[in-house]
Amino acid sequence: MRASSSSTAVQVMQAHGGTTAWPPIEAIVAAAKGVAVDDIKAPGRRSARVALARQCAMYLAHIVLGASYTDIGKRFSRDRTTVAHACRVVEERRENAAFDCLLTSIEDTIRAQSKRDRDRPAAAAGPAR
Repeated sequence: MRASSSSTAVQVMQAHGGTTAWPPIEAIVAAAKGVAVDDIKAPGRRSARVALARQCAMYLAHIVLGASYTDIGKRFSRDRTTVAHACRVVEERRENAAFDCLLTSIEDTIRAQSKRDRDRPAAAAGPAR
């Protein structure tokens, strides 16, 4: 799956107006993990449940979009080293079958959303988010 991540990343970024506009990763992860999008985006510390959801969103931004740690850090008001740590944490947790299944489902949802956005006509796409 990761072998094609760079071409997928380019397609996803193009579908969302370039490198600054992303699909709604935070909203998709928030819905799947049962937390508020505002909590995931909040600059301060939150509960362990919200922190894990944020870490998942950062990880998916790196894996699905191919975004750099620096760009992800800016998006989430975090340092790049925090993003690197989040990616390590999530990667380790993927050894748990249930967690891996959930994350795979979220990845598929993000990719499907990106494909829908890519396939709709440019006039209907509206401004970049």
